[in-house]
Amino acid sequence: MKMLFFSQLVSWHLVRARGFFKAGIFVACLSGFGCSSKPSPEPLWIGHLVPFEGANRTVGQHARQGIEVAVAEARGNEQAMSGRACAFLHVDSGEESKTMRAETVRLLTVNRVVAFLAGFDAALTETLVRESRSYGAPVVVPGEWPDPSDSDIVFPLGIPPSTRGRLLARHAANNLKLLRAAVLTDSRRPIASAVASAFLKTWPRDSGRAAEEWTFTTADERDERLGRILASHPSVVVLACSAADFRLLRPRLAEVLPKIPLLYAGEDEGIGALQAELEMRSEVYLATAYCAEGLTEAGRAFAKRYEERFHESPDLFAAQSHDAARLLLEALQQTAPPTRDALGKQLAQLESFESVTGPIHWKDRRPRRRVFLVSLRDNKPKLISTLEPEEN
Repeated sequence: MKMLFFSQLVSWHLVRARGFFKAGIFVACLSGFGCSSKPSPEPLWIGHLVPFEGANRTVGQHARQGIEVAVAEARGNEQAMSGRACAFLHVDSGEESKTMRAETVRLLTVNRVVAFLAGFDAALTETLVRESRSYGAPVVVPGEWPDPSDSDIVFPLGIPPSTRGRLLARHAANNLKLLRAAVLTDSRRPIASAVASAFLKTWPRDSGRAAEEWTFTTADERDERLGRILASHPSVVVLACSAADFRLLRPRLAEVLPKIPLLYAGEDEGIGALQAELEMRSEVYLATAYCAEGLTEAGRAFAKRYEERFHESPDLFAAQSHDAARLLLEALQQTAPPTRDALGKQLAQLESFESVTGPIHWKDRRPRRRVFLVSLRDNKPKLISTLEPEEN
């Protein structure tokens, strides 16, 4: 009898509701099944933990949508995972470590996920990695990770924070010819701290140049440090903080220092996260992994499919999650047997991957990829330069 192959709808989106879970079929995932009287094997589950409610719900929504496109592409390519269905289990992680910890353990022990696709909050991802480590489940991080060498189960796709810090320092010192940098760092945020540290190490100390850092851990400290920065009249201000804090501080800086450029040195959340409703005279610079102008031919095809399906352009959260999902699906396709340990070893052997913005290479577990230096003036983005992987 000739075997017939088809795709199966098996992916679920779970949200908390009054202490219980509601589930519904959400996206299509692939399998290679033949006609058989034998029962279908349990799907290979991949846990996707991001916020679907609260202030960061848009991040989760766009990440899920990027994964949906990746799954649809995999179905179109008729990929198969050792003859088993493969499905993403989208779960609301909440915005607290306690919830993330509980959901991670539940997915590991009850759903027996083979791997995780993380979100974009570094603190929550750290909780996810910590709980996953004892179970040996690999974690693909679509965004940044402070130090991938800390764990052999973490596989980040985002720009290393030190790379962004160096690029911002070189641009401000060499291209903008600025002399005095003031760095405001939220020391509670490991990625922001890493970007700030690399900026300060790279900043030249000759020809009258100087750089000073102010750190904070509370809103009161932040405001007090900002007052001191305003009084010091620097030639550039570096904000190594959350995007929310950046949006809060930007108008205050523009009011007192309207001609002073600002550098964003917090977590990479793309261009849209920094755009404000009101026009600001001060120019903003950021280094990011995603820029629509930097899409490859395959990336433009992804953007078109995304727009057709969701009636909006993809952002960093969608694009990076799409790439992370593709990476996991391709690795699973080559993993036999498809266990956590075998998948981790397969991922560790990867040397390169073609993202929607170009190739990613890994060296010492750190990704090397294109970095886009973008300016925002009157909230209109402009691509300034592109740093190729071999240059960073």
